[in-house]
Amino acid sequence: MIANTTLFYTRAKEYQDKRKGIVDEYDKRLASLETAKGSKYFEDESKKAEDKRDEALKALKAEYGEYFNISLSAMSKANGSRGLTPPTEEELRTLQLLKMKEKPTEAELQAAANTLKGNATCLSVLTEIAHNAGYLRGYNNYSENKEMTVETAEDIVKGLASSVREFMEYDTPRAARVAREHHERMYGVIADAPALPKRALFEDKAGCFRELAGLSGDSLTAFENAVDG
Repeated sequence: MIANTTLFYTRAKEYQDKRKGIVDEYDKRLASLETAKGSKYFEDESKKAEDKRDEALKALKAEYGEYFNISLSAMSKANGSRGLTPPTEEELRTLQLLKMKEKPTEAELQAAANTLKGNATCLSVLTEIAHNAGYLRGYNNYSENKEMTVETAEDIVKGLASSVREFMEYDTPRAARVAREHHERMYGVIADAPALPKRALFEDKAGCFRELAGLSGDSLTAFENAVDG
């Protein structure tokens, strides 16, 4: 059975490649009309090409929007069905000791992270203790068995859902669009402004999740372990 993250990557790559094909066909058609620019023929044919592109993109979004919803729902379901790894007596005593202190020191929290690194849930609790004590850092990355808490994985799935919507809507990088919008608010629309650069195409699963979820290395492995079922 194909893993949820692999299926998601497969659909994402299909979408980006099919979208590129649609946009490339449109660009090629416009280039072929370049010599007729300014004529009614150019206006009519370029409008036909634009309508064809827009209809194809609309159909593609509708089809793959459903695919992504199914994939993300499967990730969330697999993650939510996981059981918690119960703490050992030593791990439980470590957490209880820290909770007894009015404000544990950073050195004590660091020592506790080393003790709790075999249990991601305990590390999540440790992070909460640290935040309650006024320390901003977290300890979830100390997990030695590449385990991710249910809460963390669910947050990533939600973020991925938002990222996918943006990915489907635009084939240009968000940073470039934001910069253009900011410039236009400050100085007005630029006549004959150059086209925004295209979003870099990913070629493998690692590139997909790095682009859409900001995950790589151990973080990606831990996410896979959490949502692949």
